[in-house]
Amino acid sequence: MILELLRPEPEWLRFASSGLRVAYYVACLGTAGLVLFAIGFGRRQIRQDVAACRRMTVAMALAGLAFSLAWLAAQVALASGGDPFDTEVWDMMLMSRPGVSVLITWAGLAAMACAAWFGRAAAVVGVAGVLTVAASFTAVGHTTQHQPRLLLAAALVLHLGGVSFWAGSLWPLALASKRGGPEAARLVEAWARVAAWAVGGLVVAGALLAWLLVGRLEVLVGTAYGWALLAKVSLVGALLGFAAWHRFRLTPALAANAPGSGARLAASIRWEIVVMVLVFWAVAEMTSTSPQGGD
Repeated sequence: MILELLRPEPEWLRFASSGLRVAYYVACLGTAGLVLFAIGFGRRQIRQDVAACRRMTVAMALAGLAFSLAWLAAQVALASGGDPFDTEVWDMMLMSRPGVSVLITWAGLAAMACAAWFGRAAAVVGVAGVLTVAASFTAVGHTTQHQPRLLLAAALVLHLGGVSFWAGSLWPLALASKRGGPEAARLVEAWARVAAWAVGGLVVAGALLAWLLVGRLEVLVGTAYGWALLAKVSLVGALLGFAAWHRFRLTPALAANAPGSGARLAASIRWEIVVMVLVFWAVAEMTSTSPQGGD
């Protein structure tokens, strides 16, 4: 998106497509994270927060459907010279890798929306939806063009699972923190113990993906893909800083029922959400360029 604006003559349709891609990623992976949070920690939430998270999950799933459809329409417009309703191009788009990926994503979003609607009784459906959405990203992009294909796909699914868990948990954690009290502190502490493993997994999987796709220092510092990757790594470093600050400073204050501790933690989590969205922007930049340069 930013890379497009830096061109001598930016294409505004391509810029809009990049923005829709970011929204598509945020909505789909955010939905997956909300489902994972509900399965793992829903019992620790108060009833009002459980209901709010269910509504948010369904809303995010619907947003994922809308943004992915709009992104496909933008791809059709780019391929047809500006007509997003060209039926011939739509036929080709739906049979292409991006089209198949989006169709798989829709199936996953539908499963997760059903899981949110029916609650813990549909937990298996929710997990299936999360895996389907994560797997949909292996049908398109750089992991389809490099070897070893299976290792890249497995690393991507693991990486996206960790990212989803982290990103989708932030809003429910902010809700609980804002309310404050010992129950909120226990919820945040329980989540942090699981998150340590999830974040470790996503970092290892992300490092493996970067090594397999980039491989050489000159690619990292000499291509648009490499710079987008460096931006992503820097932003993830900021997120890790937030996580450490929350775990070792703000969460103990919440557990001690310090005045204003809940509001401070909730505010900090909201800033963490902003940085997480910027991570998705960096990912969108990476997917629109090639690790080998030339874009």
